[in-house]
Order: sequence, then structure tokens, then C-alpha cells
Amino acid sequence: MTFSAERELDARPEQFVQAARDLATESGSAAFTVAQVTARAGLSLKAFYRCFRSKDELLLALLAADSRLGAEVLADRMAGRTGDEGVHAYVTELFEMLSLPGASGYAGVLVREYRRLSEHHDESLHAALAPLLDLLARNLNSSQPRRDASIMFGVLLGGIHDVVLRRVDDSEELAEHLYAFCMKGVGS
Repeated sequence: MTFSAERELDARPEQFVQAARDLATESGSAAFTVAQVTARAGLSLKAFYRCFRSKDELLLALLAADSRLGAEVLADRMAGRTGDEGVHAYVTELFEMLSLPGASGYAGVLVREYRRLSEHHDESLHAALAPLLDLLARNLNSSQPRRDASIMFGVLLGGIHDVVLRRVDDSEELAEHLYAFCMKGVGS
């Protein structure tokens, strides 16, 4: 067996996720092909399809990995604030995080693919985003915090989409507005 063949057998999904992350960061979208991902990872199409059934499955893996990381960073940035203060920190810090290196690629993929993936892979998408949704739900004082977190996150994605597309001059003002809007919606 050659070194290349051994590497193919040892292909890990993380290599493809990292390649997709790199391509997303460069383009700010998921407008890359499986062939581009495999070339970036230095692996074959066969290795890709051993790890993933489709590009959508790869995108869901990317969103899951980056949601875990994003939730950890966001929780640290929230600095222990809870309740309404925690929700405020969640929203404002989420928008602030868009300026972090590499965040625009993830945000671009998330906002551009969210609706499409929710049509075809809703349960998998919610599972991928669970770390971010759970962090928000823990701070909501409502009768259905998980449901409200999911709806609120969708509203926030609309604002993030405007930031990613540079339709907004002041993302801090938008974050404050969306926080106030969403809190009225959940009755706080």
C-alpha cells in the first residue's frame, strides 16, 4: 500500500471540514464544490464519500463544529451574565464576533445556507446549531425557551445576513434593535 493510499484510508471528516472552512473563509459562502474541498484536503472523492454522503452533510458538519466553537467563545464573552443581561450579551457579542478572523466565512455559510438546509435537513441543522441555541435558551425567561431561542436565532440571522452583505452601517445599533425587538417577542 502506498503512502497516498494509507492517507486515504485514514481520512478523517475533520480534514474535509477544515478544507470547507478554509474555502468558506476565502469566499464568504458555500459556493465551492466537493472537488474543490477534496483538492484542498489533498484527498480523493472516494475518501470524501466515505466520510460524507453529500456536500450538505459536509456543510452541516462544518456548522456543527463552528457552532460548538462559537458557543464556547460566546459564553466566555458573555462573562457569566444570565437572564435578560445574558440575552443582551449574547446578541451584542454575537454581532461583535462577526469581526473576528475567520468569522465572516462561517457567518456567510450560515446565513446563506440556513433556509435551504432547514428545508431539507431541519433536524440535522438544529442539531448542528444546538450549542448556540442552547446557550441562548438557557438565558430566556419564557414558557418555551428552546422554541423561542430557535425563533430568535432566525431573526438574528436576518440581521447577520445584512451585516455580511454590508447592508448595515452600524452593526452595534442593529444588534441593540434586534435585542429589543426579540425581547418584546418573548415577553420580557
